[in-house]
Amino acid sequence: MKKLFIITLVILSYSCSEKEKKCFENFTYMQSNLKSSYLLKINSSDTVYYLNRYSYELNDLYYFLLIKSEKEKLNNLICKLKFPINDSLFLNDNITDGTTLNFSMDNKRLSLHGGEGPKEFWKFAKWMDNLMTSKQLKAIKNRAIKFDKILEIPIRKVPPIIKKL
Repeated sequence: MKKLFIITLVILSYSCSEKEKKCFENFTYMQSNLKSSYLLKINSSDTVYYLNRYSYELNDLYYFLLIKSEKEKLNNLICKLKFPINDSLFLNDNITDGTTLNFSMDNKRLSLHGGEGPKEFWKFAKWMDNLMTSKQLKAIKNRAIKFDKILEIPIRKVPPIIKKL
């Protein structure tokens, strides 16, 4: 009986250690600047969905696959992100054309612009840039993938052009 108990305990502890650390159901990340604007959708699978927001193509939705070590690292980075209690917007008013990062994790949202805000989110963006340069995007014809609502930087209105008479 004691041996059965020990074997059961070993099996249970092994199965628990094999489970992925999961701190989110859905995670959407957006990066936008003058050169590019895209959204990434990340969930519990090894697939990352990529939506090109500057595309005029019909097929602007893509995906790429993560290997196990990349998936573990990505999940670990996402789980370490510390979102503010309320939806937040960090702006650098001195920079009008800088990079904007938007994050949505389940019911939390954060928008950063021009180097402002928590540094861990900017480090995440740099890691994602490095990951994406090593991946080949594959087109998806079905647009059934839904991206979470993301905070957007408020667009400042450009003053109207007045024609001289």
